[in-house]
Amino acid sequence: MTTLVTPAVPGPDQYPNAGQYPGEGQYPGPAPSVPPGTLPGMVPPDVPAQAPRKGWWRRNTVWLVLLPVAVVVAAGASSFRVWAYWWPTGLHHEVDRAAAGATAHLAGEYYDLGFDVPERANTYVLREVDASVTGVERVTELPPPAYDDPMPIPEGSVAYAVGMHFAAEPQTDISLCQIILVAEDGTRYGESNADLLGNLNRCAPPEAEGSLTVQPEWDVTSYVLADPDATITQVRLAFGGPEYVTFDLP
Repeated sequence: MTTLVTPAVPGPDQYPNAGQYPGEGQYPGPAPSVPPGTLPGMVPPDVPAQAPRKGWWRRNTVWLVLLPVAVVVAAGASSFRVWAYWWPTGLHHEVDRAAAGATAHLAGEYYDLGFDVPERANTYVLREVDASVTGVERVTELPPPAYDDPMPIPEGSVAYAVGMHFAAEPQTDISLCQIILVAEDGTRYGESNADLLGNLNRCAPPEAEGSLTVQPEWDVTSYVLADPDATITQVRLAFGGPEYVTFDLP
């Protein structure tokens, strides 16, 4: 039978001269603190000190310089989108102004889809109309509409009959017509295209079919509701904007 014997760990008694020479107190074998691969007597190289970390401002200097440029570019792109959507859908550009009874010339481009005149499809067309205000009168009742029973003036409102005279080349598109009353404080009344009598085109005579002019000259009367206390000082004519003309009332 074989018995395994574990060798004894050398102790101080086995090295009686330990401590009498340089390196005393040390025993054969590499010291635990010596890095692997380092021979006795070697001086390990110094560990390079870690470079100090740059501050946030220094690390982001380039982006801070570019930030104002990015803001300007973003603002420019945003303003272009605002212009593209906002400008064509309101009354922003007064192209002519006249007194009541005088003639004003309204000219503006629109994009024609070709529903009424196929040869104009997908083109920009210049619409030109001469107009004058023949009268603005406050009325106590409305005439009967073409397709329904007479309509009373709503309580808390007053009605105005606005008479206008128009002249334009035949086949001129007058859809989206707006005949608007403007009060002294700037409030506007009647910006919708349909009037109180159910006519879908304020600039077209009642017997008109479609939105293209037939006669070179014609007259219409459009009815507009307003606040009883409003002082009406102007009439505006437009076709959906942005161009419009203004008529000053006496």
